[in-house]
Amino acid sequence: MSQYPNHAATDMQHVRTVVEQLFSSSSPQIERVAVGVSTYVYRILARNTTWYLRVLPEEGASFVPEAEVHTQLRQMQVRVPEVIFVEPYNELLQRSIMLTTEIPGQSLALSQHLGEKVLAEIVRDAGRDLARINSLPVDGFGWVKRDLTTSAGMLQAEWPTYRAFIDEYWNADLGYLANHVLVMSEIAQLERVYTAYDRWLNLEQSCLVHGDFDITHIYQDQGHYSGIIDFGEIRGADRWYDLAQFSMYKWELLPWPLEPALLRGYEEIAPLPANYEAHIHFTSLLTSVRALARSLQKRPPNDYTHHLLQMLRTNLARL
Repeated sequence: MSQYPNHAATDMQHVRTVVEQLFSSSSPQIERVAVGVSTYVYRILARNTTWYLRVLPEEGASFVPEAEVHTQLRQMQVRVPEVIFVEPYNELLQRSIMLTTEIPGQSLALSQHLGEKVLAEIVRDAGRDLARINSLPVDGFGWVKRDLTTSAGMLQAEWPTYRAFIDEYWNADLGYLANHVLVMSEIAQLERVYTAYDRWLNLEQSCLVHGDFDITHIYQDQGHYSGIIDFGEIRGADRWYDLAQFSMYKWELLPWPLEPALLRGYEEIAPLPANYEAHIHFTSLLTSVRALARSLQKRPPNDYTHHLLQMLRTNLARL
């Protein structure tokens, strides 16, 4: 879920002017990409190659930290887009911009034709890269800071401790859910689970998380893993955040559970403890509470909020 409020789309003529300046050309093909909510994305065909221009929707925010993430990950041989150009503030668009290469192929959400065995191997490869992503340290917890004063090379987040990050909305969210969708016995059970696993909030070091890790952001090309896209939701959290996000994904897009394959790949790089499932369920529960309360406060109940409610109750039962 995006950290940014809704904004009007950037003027297309201004985008074209910026692209022509970047490519020294008056004839690049440009189209707005409909997917994605954290940034405005434009697909560019120039010099017989596909590129992507990303524009941050928020004034005063910079792509520099996200570009740093791409650079560090590529140095670790993680398959992510290469950043060709980044500008903290573009005068014409009055926003930060970033130009990247394309990850070839298409997302796994559009790749059901490959079958379960091939998709599982692709997801296993993605699991290895996810473990490498989660190995990058972040100073603090929560959204990675993107303000214009943030120094290159530094990944800093909003909160000094994991507990402060989680507690920011916890009590208010429980109060809201108690008044709208949960019964009091469920609220009491949530409070018991929170207390039982309270020690897991005492983290000293956060790691980088993708923040929106699901099959729509894993790409394959001709049946082989090609990379991970869209780091617009990066934050500092515990190592279970992305694994929990993946476990919460709506599997209607694919008929097969791919989480076991992801975990196999992940564990090849970062061994998992015996109680890893409880860690994933607990993090998924925390995430579901925040996402459900936030979504219901913004819009009427829908399929997404119904799914979040199901996931909340499922993980509550598992703990």
